[in-house]
Amino acid sequence: MLVMMTMVSCNSFKINVNLENSNGKTVYLQRYDGETMKILDSVVAKDNKVAFKLKQDANTDAYCIMMKGWRRPLNFFADNQDVTITGDYQKYNGINVLASESQEKLNKFLSEANSIEDEQEQLYYVLDFVKQNIDNPVGPYVLYMYKWMFSLNDLRNLHEAMPNELKSAYKILVVQYIKGLEITEPGQPFIDFTQKDVNGEDFTLSSVIGKSKIVILDFWASWCPDCRKENPGLVAVYNEYKDKGLDIVSVSFDTNAEAWKKAIADDNLSWKNHVSDLKGWGNAAGALYTIAYIPQNVVIDANGLIVKKNVPMDRMKEVLNSFLN
Repeated sequence: MLVMMTMVSCNSFKINVNLENSNGKTVYLQRYDGETMKILDSVVAKDNKVAFKLKQDANTDAYCIMMKGWRRPLNFFADNQDVTITGDYQKYNGINVLASESQEKLNKFLSEANSIEDEQEQLYYVLDFVKQNIDNPVGPYVLYMYKWMFSLNDLRNLHEAMPNELKSAYKILVVQYIKGLEITEPGQPFIDFTQKDVNGEDFTLSSVIGKSKIVILDFWASWCPDCRKENPGLVAVYNEYKDKGLDIVSVSFDTNAEAWKKAIADDNLSWKNHVSDLKGWGNAAGALYTIAYIPQNVVIDANGLIVKKNVPMDRMKEVLNSFLN
């Protein structure tokens, strides 16, 4: 019997979650399958603790836990070994994960990457890490999580360098992201969508395409500091060019309608078309345009063609002048 118990123990591992202020809250254990995030189990925290017991699996891709109130899941690599997650439910960025060698490697990478202030230097560091881990699940995971840093060509080249036999859901997600970028590149036709405006009425993007010479499709959120910093520049652009053929459609990644409406008023976003499905990062229009970070913008001409993407506000007037003069 002892031998049998030892064998069972050797074929399983535990994920122990101990987060302050989590008592009574449901912790969801999840994993991507390449298409959707699958819920593997869910447990209500008792005394701020939760434990998941899993069978060892040949698939060593990342797991994650998710709790209500978090904007994104907490990802980690178990490698069929016990995992300990500690911290405070209310302080997501301070949560610690003690797990496998892969997780230790990831922890070290994240600490170093987040400490690099220069964007170009950070890009080189991330690129080098992905190349060094191109043949294991950590490489595709990091590439997908930092995908917004890379050009379309870089993403293609890194994906092609991954071994065919490497099994990773994030490898599949990288392919999907590449395809999304390809259909929203300058020269491609705009993608139509319908979402609710601030009054709860349906707004369809095609209703304004062609009526204005240029439409800026702006992706933002009230909770996004960089978006709020960019808004004064966007307001200045709108005020200068609204009578010359410019219109703006703002898509919010908010989940709270009141916070969204308050930010519109506070930042004097005076254009008419503000829409959202109030699903945060799950915003359907954001998915159509492969939005991986905010703020982002897409510039669409009167023929419905995407002509520019992610134009910085200090260069937006230059772009608009080329179309509106």
